[in-house]
Amino acid sequence: MKPTKSLLFLLCLAFLVRLCFLYPQFSGDVKNHLAWGNGFLVSPIGFYDQHFPGFNDPNYPPVAIFLFAFSNLFLTFSNNILNFLNHNFAIFPSVLIPLFNSENMRMGFLKLPAIFADLGTGWLLYKIIRARSGKFPLLLSSLYLFNPAVIYISSVWGQIESLTIFFLIYSLYQAIYGGRKKFISIGLFILAALVKQTALWFLPFFLLFWLKEMKVREFIQGVFLGLATFILAYLPFGLLPWTALKIYFSSLSGSSTVVADAAWNFWSFFFRAGTPDSVSLGFLTLRQFSILLLAAILLILLVKLYRHFSMLLFYNYLFIWSLAIFFFQTRVHERHLAFSLVFLLLLPRLNLRLILLYFLLTGFHLGNLFSSLKLPFLK
Repeated sequence: MKPTKSLLFLLCLAFLVRLCFLYPQFSGDVKNHLAWGNGFLVSPIGFYDQHFPGFNDPNYPPVAIFLFAFSNLFLTFSNNILNFLNHNFAIFPSVLIPLFNSENMRMGFLKLPAIFADLGTGWLLYKIIRARSGKFPLLLSSLYLFNPAVIYISSVWGQIESLTIFFLIYSLYQAIYGGRKKFISIGLFILAALVKQTALWFLPFFLLFWLKEMKVREFIQGVFLGLATFILAYLPFGLLPWTALKIYFSSLSGSSTVVADAAWNFWSFFFRAGTPDSVSLGFLTLRQFSILLLAAILLILLVKLYRHFSMLLFYNYLFIWSLAIFFFQTRVHERHLAFSLVFLLLLPRLNLRLILLYFLLTGFHLGNLFSSLKLPFLK
């Protein structure tokens, strides 16, 4: 399906809007991304054993690290081109040289992968809604492309949730409309998990979908593709498959151990900020209670979906589960509500109430993001 002129215009406009926020400010997280990207370029072998003084130890999977490294290379390439033009053409605006050598520009280039992922997700939303003969595909796509919370995460903050979301939605699109190449969906899901481990929250629903909608041969092909993708992603680091698995799964618990890591979730309204989730809640710790609660919710949703499988239920339960993950999980970050926005827009029976919910959820999400990061800095 070729993009229409209207969609191309929206994508270009959304890109220009994001460029406006790319340079002025960024979060401290992006400095980690810069250090990790440069560290990979200097010495990929043994990368995950390295320590970066003044920065966090690398805890993102390979695809994220590749993109950080590529962003650094792209900046270096751009600077070389600009220096060449500056030295050889008197008409060239020399003011661009110090601009591109500034710290803000270095951080800005690291935002580019997430920005393009935003655009890709907007494009996929349009394709999915149009393919199922849904109403207002351009409008719904634009609701995502110009969502201020989405723009805030990728273009102001510089975080990469957008990349995980893009690969998840691309995996979903390929599973539904991929025809003979449905199996590629599993490889795309593995790519999402190799950007950030948060993609694994949705694995139970995708797994049930694959088992229901794929032929056995397609599923086996997809599993082999996923395994190959995972193994190949870790090869540049000099890691064998079992070592790669150990490193990957050791990072699943995350670096936080608090009730809510700046997220306005259910627990944050009952416990003070910074409270460890090991706090007692009867016979269990809060962490244990939250895991049991989420396991119960997941089991109920999966059993209902298995017994009465339909695309309507699948989309509905993805959205419900994304909300449950954010509001009832401990150690969750404020950024993790981003999944709910895109899954809400994918609901097949969107009505005025759900659109209103989308705006309310956006406002809540944006308020939470700003309260945590406080960008732009206000005096």
